[in-house]
Amino acid sequence: MTNTVLIIAATEREMDCLEKLQGKRMKTGVVKLVTGIGPVATVYAIMSYLARNDKPGLLINIGIAGSFRENLISGSVVVPLTDCFADLGVCDGRKFIPLNKAGIDIKDNYTPSGNFNADRGIVKRIRHAITPVKAITVSTATGSVETREALKSEYNPDIESMEGAAAYYVCNREGIPCLGIRTVSNKVGPRDTSSWDVDLALDKLSDALNKYLNDILYENS
Repeated sequence: MTNTVLIIAATEREMDCLEKLQGKRMKTGVVKLVTGIGPVATVYAIMSYLARNDKPGLLINIGIAGSFRENLISGSVVVPLTDCFADLGVCDGRKFIPLNKAGIDIKDNYTPSGNFNADRGIVKRIRHAITPVKAITVSTATGSVETREALKSEYNPDIESMEGAAAYYVCNREGIPCLGIRTVSNKVGPRDTSSWDVDLALDKLSDALNKYLNDILYENS
């Protein structure tokens, strides 16, 4: 395990939010990794990095997210404490059953069932106010009332993304401390991009990284 901090994002635009961090003295080295969109790309990118490098001392997943909560408006900054693969399971007619409830023998293998967690010790080191949330990860961004309500009924989530659980899954398996920092860009539901505010979410993510990462990365923070 090295002192390196590996910061991952699904897209270059999300990774560009780190630009405000330039020019500051860091306690440790920072490596940026753009993984691509979705859980498969995220797992592959992290494992490919680990195959060529020592384990980082910390992995941070940054990006934007959709909100299930009225109080989590666009621009809200959150840290997922838990995450899971919400659409990995089986269908019984119109009923969706997560793998851990489907009666499938998934012990002692790599099936990503159940919740994966941020490192609570790292989260506690962030002195500034930040909202802890319960997250879910999906391979297809939710775009209907029916899917939104089904996810709310099964998981009672606060936000959804397409990569968070993948990052936590690998880190929990590999013993790498991890956390995510996300900002809300839209409400989860029918796909109406005119109501999204991606620019605001990215601006707030940039501000949040500049503020919160002081507590983890910088000397004299």
